[in-house]
Amino acid sequence: MEFTYKVRDSRGKVLRGLQEAKDRDSLIHNLLQQGYYLISLQEVNRTSPVINRELFSLKVSNKEVLMITRQFLAMVTAGFPIIKAFKVMGQKNRNRTLKKALLKIHDDIEQGQALWVALSQHPKVFSSIYINMIKAGEMGGTLETVLKNLSHHLEREQDINAKIKAASIYPLIITLMALLVIFFIISFIMPAFVSVFASAGAEIPLPTQLLLNLGLLLNKYWKALLLAIIAIALILRIWKQTNMGKQFTDKYLLRLPLWGTFLSRIIAAHFARIMAILLQAGIPILQALEVAAGVVGNEVVIQAIRQAGREISEGKSISVPLETAAIFDSMFTQMIAIGEESGSLDSMFAQIADYYEQEVLYKLNILLAAVEPVMIIFVAMLVTGIVIATILPVFDLMKVMA
Repeated sequence: MEFTYKVRDSRGKVLRGLQEAKDRDSLIHNLLQQGYYLISLQEVNRTSPVINRELFSLKVSNKEVLMITRQFLAMVTAGFPIIKAFKVMGQKNRNRTLKKALLKIHDDIEQGQALWVALSQHPKVFSSIYINMIKAGEMGGTLETVLKNLSHHLEREQDINAKIKAASIYPLIITLMALLVIFFIISFIMPAFVSVFASAGAEIPLPTQLLLNLGLLLNKYWKALLLAIIAIALILRIWKQTNMGKQFTDKYLLRLPLWGTFLSRIIAAHFARIMAILLQAGIPILQALEVAAGVVGNEVVIQAIRQAGREISEGKSISVPLETAAIFDSMFTQMIAIGEESGSLDSMFAQIADYYEQEVLYKLNILLAAVEPVMIIFVAMLVTGIVIATILPVFDLMKVMA
């Protein structure tokens, strides 16, 4: 849900903003915690029948956010005024959505808004972790350091995501090519061969007959099958967006034999890195947990993190609820417990993130090395099976001719 709000700060200055929140009460609680006096709060209505222009706006990629973060860092380091930096970045940017956002931020800062408040009005461009870190840097006078940490975080995140995508492209291409070849053979080549053999009086073996029937079915009803697949995919996608669907899907993915372990490593690395960055920026642990819960992307993990936040507010340890949830391995929770006891939770989270990021890349390389031969063998077996089924009637034809 999105809300527009109007608040007054401790100096009496009126501030306006747009922010996403779970519900109205949670946003009011967050604003009051930040020391603001609430003037008005209104939910943004997205159900209007009028066509929303944002639907046609260009999406802002993580790469573009990283690029402007680097540019902003370079300007701040060179002593550029913040307001001038956003005007320059906005004027030179080619992405219309990002250009509009940067120029709007410039106008808001010019009107007296804090930088993080101006950024918070563009939740589709800047994530909650980005806004919270800028807020911490702005209030603590360490904006340059925060921007450096943000740049490193975005670079690291982009690098890992790029490697995961690259690893998944090869199996996908091989699978699609194999399916197309198989479809072509059983739909066009096999029926032509079998008709010749049948006319010559050769008996068609069972494997050949089964593949022939499958080919005829695909040839006759391929449009209906395609529509059925699309309909099922859309239904599953809509169901996945419901609370029950998210809960079931996220829990199921974590329990998968190989993928579940790999996914839990990715989540552990992501969560630890976010917590390290936020804590090092001086953000309180409860607020850091709330921000981290909003960006991990798995409903099971989100519930575990929020439970940890509730227990910390009651004076308990962060490691216990995370261990009870059984999402992260024992080493993860033990290192957090050691960090709590030694009073160095921020540096411990950074060490955990370094370890699990290396672990993810290591597992990814092993997975990629194993996938290539497995896919080749699988496709070879499929094609070989189809070829054998296609030439089986030849032997029967030879018997008839003999």
